[in-house]
Amino acid sequence: MERATKAALTTPHLKESEVEIEGVGSVLLRALSRWEMTMVQGLEGNRQQQENMALHLAMVDPPMEEFEVLAWRKAGGNGEIESIAQAVNRLSGIGKDAQKSGVDGDGAEPGA
Repeated sequence: MERATKAALTTPHLKESEVEIEGVGSVLLRALSRWEMTMVQGLEGNRQQQENMALHLAMVDPPMEEFEVLAWRKAGGNGEIESIAQAVNRLSGIGKDAQKSGVDGDGAEPGA
């Protein structure tokens, strides 16, 4: 296996996915970076702002500012927004659908 370079590590390489919104069209989403996840999690006390920021960061096409995400959340159905949020979580490797890393929450290897 080839060793990664600094340039390869620091060049964005986040997963993307096209997601269909029934009756509306499709959107292109991307995973959130670790840095972005930390920013979003820092808003834990404000679920509304947390979701607006996460969707703003994940929307590739069409790109949306946080105030536009808020307008979409007000206009769109719960299931529509939830399916997009779940897709972002899957792409980002978090949430109930994320694959487990094999490392316990405290960082210890299983059985150690």
